[in-house]
Parts: sequence; C-alpha cells; structure tokens
Amino acid sequence: FAGFPESVRTAATAYVAGLHADAGQQASRLDSLLAELKSTPGDLRRGQGVFNGSKAACASCHRIGYLGGDVGPELTKIGEARNERDLLESIVYPSLSFVRSYEPSRVMLKGGDEVNGIIRRETPDEITLVTGPGAVQRIRRDEIADLQPGVISVMPGGLDGQLSRQELADLLAFVKTVRWR
Repeated sequence: FAGFPESVRTAATAYVAGLHADAGQQASRLDSLLAELKSTPGDLRRGQGVFNGSKAACASCHRIGYLGGDVGPELTKIGEARNERDLLESIVYPSLSFVRSYEPSRVMLKGGDEVNGIIRRETPDEITLVTGPGAVQRIRRDEIADLQPGVISVMPGGLDGQLSRQELADLLAFVKTVRWR
C-alpha cells in the first residue's frame, strides 16, 4: 500500500492487524480447547454416535466408507493425513481452510440474489452448486452476474458451542482413528 495515500495505508494496516488478531485469538482458542480435551478422554463408540447423531449431524455431509453424505470431504482415513489440532480446527473453525474441490463459491445472480455452495459440476450453459445436505441448485450461466471464491464453509462453525466437552472429545477420538474395513 506504499503508493496509496496515508488514509488508505492507515486503514489497510488496521484491517490487516484485525485479521491477525482474529487468527491469534483462534489459535489461542484452539490450543486452550485442545488442552482441555486432552484431560477429557474421548471414547470411539460414543464419538461414532456423535458423528452419526442429529446433534452434530456430521454423517449428513461427510462419508466414511460408503456411508454418509457427499457435501464435505470423505473422512475414512482423515486421521492418517491430519493431526489432532488440524481436526479440531476443522470442527471448530471450518472456514479457515478448505480441502481441494470442496472450496465454497459465491454466486451473485443478475436479480440481486446470492447463492453460496460448492461447485460440483460446470458446463458451458450452467453450474451446479451443492448448498447443503440433499440441496443442489443448478444455475444457468446467463443468470450469473458474478462468480467468486467463497470464504464461508458450507459446514457451520461453532460446533464446540453445541456439543459438550465430552461429546467433542468423543467426536475427535472417533474422527482421528476412523477406518473403514
């Protein structure tokens, strides 16, 4: 921003500092939560119940083996690729990073409406967005005013506020050790 007026540089500096403050707060929150969960032993079977249950509803979007949804990434061996902190980050802050081919997109329609989802298919005439479990929307290209990468995951954040610490510890234990045989 060196070539911009002082007012723009000041605003940009404050904005970037705010981004870093959020990142620092999120990292601190994750570290604190992870330490708390380490003192709460998780149970695989109870974690499977949380994963498949209606409270967390993980299985409505994520597949393990051939069971579950296809909105989010397949999780059969996710514990081999990600460490415990990464898994917890994905649960608590799903919009911090995205798995390739599951990145959200933001579609502005010519009528002024906005549609957010994951692009599943593109043709010269239309795009197909997955907007949630069982929710698919086809949009003709001539209806699109703008198409941008999204910044908000289709997966809702704040699962740590909906689950008890025990449920969260159980879910984390299940996800980090899940295998399909």
